[in-house]
Amino acid sequence: MGTAARGLARTGRWIREILLTLAALGGIVCIVLTLLAFTGGYSLIMFKTGSMSPTIPAGSVALVQKAPASDLRIGDVVTVDRAGALPVTHRITSVSPGPSHAQRVVTLRGDANETDDPAPYTITDARIVRGSLPHLAHVIVWFGSPWVLGTITVAAAALVTWAFWPRRPRGAATAETAPTDSEEPTTRRGRRAAGLLTAVAILAAAGTAFAPVPPASATGIVSIRSSLSPGSTHLLDATDPLIWDLDVDAQAAPDDGALTVDLSGQGDPHLQLNAEVRSCDVPWTASGCAGTTRVLAASAALALGGARQRLLHSPTPDTVHLRVFLTATVHDAPSATATLTVRATAAQTATEETLGGSAGLPATGGTSFAFLLAPAAVLIGLGVALVARRRREAQ
Repeated sequence: MGTAARGLARTGRWIREILLTLAALGGIVCIVLTLLAFTGGYSLIMFKTGSMSPTIPAGSVALVQKAPASDLRIGDVVTVDRAGALPVTHRITSVSPGPSHAQRVVTLRGDANETDDPAPYTITDARIVRGSLPHLAHVIVWFGSPWVLGTITVAAAALVTWAFWPRRPRGAATAETAPTDSEEPTTRRGRRAAGLLTAVAILAAAGTAFAPVPPASATGIVSIRSSLSPGSTHLLDATDPLIWDLDVDAQAAPDDGALTVDLSGQGDPHLQLNAEVRSCDVPWTASGCAGTTRVLAASAALALGGARQRLLHSPTPDTVHLRVFLTATVHDAPSATATLTVRATAAQTATEETLGGSAGLPATGGTSFAFLLAPAAVLIGLGVALVARRRREAQ
């Protein structure tokens, strides 16, 4: 065997061991999370709206733990179940005794909302948020695709086959190709170091990929910067609004021109999409508008036939800060979808931002870790394959 062939063989072994090690670690994480669910009352919550921004932005996944109402305190972020509606996750602003010894009456408010929720909640228990990670909900939804799961299954099967595929035993190696006693420990340390460095590199790349980058749509004359990913789809609720912030910049437009901003919607007629639009003379923050605000469109059902509704007409150059509150209900259908488009025009140049929404879908809150058992089994199996392979090579 030549030097190049030996190098390729070593590279193949390193890659195999790295992949199997990472798979085994992933399986252990899945098993630990599942045990937490059964022993500690933990579960996952996926955030579909931005009412808890910036503390917990839309698309985040939070780890929550079930707790009795007597343990709740002002300032806790909790998930409360609601009859006939999706769970709501907001911060407690007040706690008072309930009708019974075990009950409490709590008022909640989202960090991005200006007022408390419309009515207090009488509860015997709730789920307290113990921590959260932004953008992870989109990853979980993506991994839930049958195509993705099928691809992972095929890849796992191929990896196991690769790990157990018969190879020439070490005893068959010639004196020229067999490693010396001084080379073998160095090779093993190199494999372990390569596996560790690769795992760190993958984690660093994942952290970079999930770093939030505010999306923007621009034409040079007028641009729109959106707080939500362009073209993304969000679950809408009948009472807890999805908050969408947009900064419309027309500072490059002529002094004698005009900026117009329109709102339009298209979608399923079974969906009633309610939109309220406000403007602020300074950028919106989590606590609201620090300057002067005005209502550009009162909360009302938006026509979903594509007709444009004029929000504002102002002289240029100008910059407008908008906040859109979206709620939705579905009539005579299990679910429905729609898209909302904000269009800005200045100096005969237009740009748009589009957001998708759906309602009537199953609740995303309170997800248990049971769905992790299947991938955990696969990943643990890969780890067993790694151990078996290494033991066979050591013989």
